[in-house]
Amino acid sequence: MNSLQWLHFITSYFLQASLVIGVAWSIERWVHGAQTKTRIWSACYLSLLILLFAGLVLPRLQWLHPWSKVAPKELLAVASIEAVAGQMLLAIWILGAAVMLVRWFLQFLEIRQFIATCPPWDTKTLARITEMASCELLTVHGRKVNFRQSPESYGPFCYQLHQPIVFLPISVVDDADIELRNVLQHELTHLATEHPQQVFWQKLAQVVLWFHPLVWISGQRAGLVREFVCDEAASGNGAATASYLRTLLRLVEQQSSIKHGTLTLGRTSGELKVRARRLVAGPGCGNRSGMAIAPVIVAISAMLASQLWVPTNPLASRRGYYSPWPHWTASILHSVGIAVRDFERFDPNRQIHELMEEDAQSRGDRKRS
Repeated sequence: MNSLQWLHFITSYFLQASLVIGVAWSIERWVHGAQTKTRIWSACYLSLLILLFAGLVLPRLQWLHPWSKVAPKELLAVASIEAVAGQMLLAIWILGAAVMLVRWFLQFLEIRQFIATCPPWDTKTLARITEMASCELLTVHGRKVNFRQSPESYGPFCYQLHQPIVFLPISVVDDADIELRNVLQHELTHLATEHPQQVFWQKLAQVVLWFHPLVWISGQRAGLVREFVCDEAASGNGAATASYLRTLLRLVEQQSSIKHGTLTLGRTSGELKVRARRLVAGPGCGNRSGMAIAPVIVAISAMLASQLWVPTNPLASRRGYYSPWPHWTASILHSVGIAVRDFERFDPNRQIHELMEEDAQSRGDRKRS
């Protein structure tokens, strides 16, 4: 890709991501089922990554050619400005993504070091913990959940890379059985519903689209709906809901630190109010609580958005509805005997030369007149 094509890709990718996030946000607000909400956001972040892949390896549909009636002089000026802008945006994007990756890696190392400082519980305490937890939640994809002791200021939370781990402070373990059962049900539900994997795809999308404000705003919402799932699992009837809300309130007041990449029971007081209102309101009714097709709608919207490209390139070919295949993709296809067009209908360098000649000729005509 040249600098004009990179500018074309980055601006279009921003538009495509905005549309997909907008669709996901609208549908997620309309449905009521918490599990469906999390699937919607998972489909959204996976779609954003697929859009990146498609934009880099597939040709692009060219709906419009707004530069066809622009004078040669203006075309040359626009092409030179966009070439510089494309190089700058690409450099900024790569730098930002690299910073995000380094930051993510350092957070990973910090968490691993933190885990090493958290001792496992003794046999007696572990027996009480496992007795209070649901048996079907103690194993995640064939891996036994590990329980460790965490500092009081961190509160209870869970983490999973290979081994699923639940961290519990002493105050929670020493609490009444109902309090401990609420906390365990919440954290183990995070692991059972694959929320750590969902967080991974979300963070990967945030690395790629670090410059997009909607990605960060939607990330906060996605984190909140994951808490909805665990809240519903940990609270059943009215009495259980009241007990669970008291547990939430106490833990939010005690919690002062949150490790990046972990799933905590208590988050912020603002989110606690939203979660409390949802628990008090009770489950939704009708089709809105289900709507299993909602993630499919998000995926379809991503497929449609992948064909929306901002016509920024003034030198794009006007003789076809599709751009050439990217060089790296065309090379692989050619190596297996599949012929694809990996060139413009005409050489951009030759077009620039022709535009310069047209501009010189028009200036000469004006002088003679």
